[in-house]
This record gives sequence, C-alpha cells and structure tokens, in this order.
Amino acid sequence: MKYRTMNRKELAAELGISINTLSRRMKKLNPSFLNHIKGKSLLLENEVKFIHESIEWRKPWEIGMNR
Repeated sequence: MKYRTMNRKELAAELGISINTLSRRMKKLNPSFLNHIKGKSLLLENEVKFIHESIEWRKPWEIGMNR
C-alpha cells in the first residue's frame, strides 16, 4: 500500500473495507493516538501508515485460532 495524505473515507476504500468497519477497528488503537487525530479531516502519511499497521485484520472468530 502506498502511504499518502488522505481522509478516512479514502483510507477505508484503499483498504477495501467500509468506513464503519474502519471506525470500529480504529477504536481499539492507542487512546493518545486517537486523541491526536481527533477532529482532523486529513490524515498524514505517517498516521495512515500507523493505522494500517495497527488495526486488527482478523475476523473476531479467527482470533485465538492456530493456523
């Protein structure tokens, strides 16, 4: 994924998930980071990279399964 400045809607589209799913997964991120980006309409490249690397990609029923 190419990291660039984008809004949350563009980030969700880039990741192939809905904006609601992105919001749910972002709620689990570090509270200080969430406070830092609160109210921002555009996310900077490093913020997009952090979100992409930090959100949980597995389905809830896959967590804890050994593959």
